Amino acid sequence: MMLPTAPVPPAAVEGGPGWVLDGASLLPRITDLAAFREGMNTDPLADAVEALWSGDPVRARELLHTADPTVRVCALLADCSRDLGDVDDALQTYADLMAECTDTPWEPVLRQHHGKSLLAAGRIEEALAEFETAHAMRVAAGAPADLVASSAQACERARQLVTAGHLETER
Repeated sequence: MMLPTAPVPPAAVEGGPGWVLDGASLLPRITDLAAFREGMNTDPLADAVEALWSGDPVRARELLHTADPTVRVCALLADCSRDLGDVDDALQTYADLMAECTDTPWEPVLRQHHGKSLLAAGRIEEALAEFETAHAMRVAAGAPADLVASSAQACERARQLVTAGHLETER
């Protein structure tokens, strides 16, 4: 009997100058540091974002703790927690932020990131539901194409993982 092979992850999605969303992990990955830095040159959180997306969530968290606790800063801190393995903290932070930002432009962003934390927790079907909701919200709002594409990518990857999990349990 031939076993199914693991599906090829979705293609990376361009996120901005010098970075993409990886199709397998769904996490941002810097592909051209000079272009990334140029694209982020007016962002006060650029150093923290660069550290986080370069695999140094400890440094990112240190930098973020000095910033005002905006929704964006809190979300980035939750991503740091997720990447450091404190998925429960990330999930709680995202739940709190989503409750605070329901029916705002932040809601689909937070749902997308909450879904990534659910993936890290192994809660793939719940992650898929969040990704589908974020995608629908972005489409309905006429969000920029890159945001819609990132949500579609997340949905596709989560569906692959759900299917792979079901195939694994059938063996």
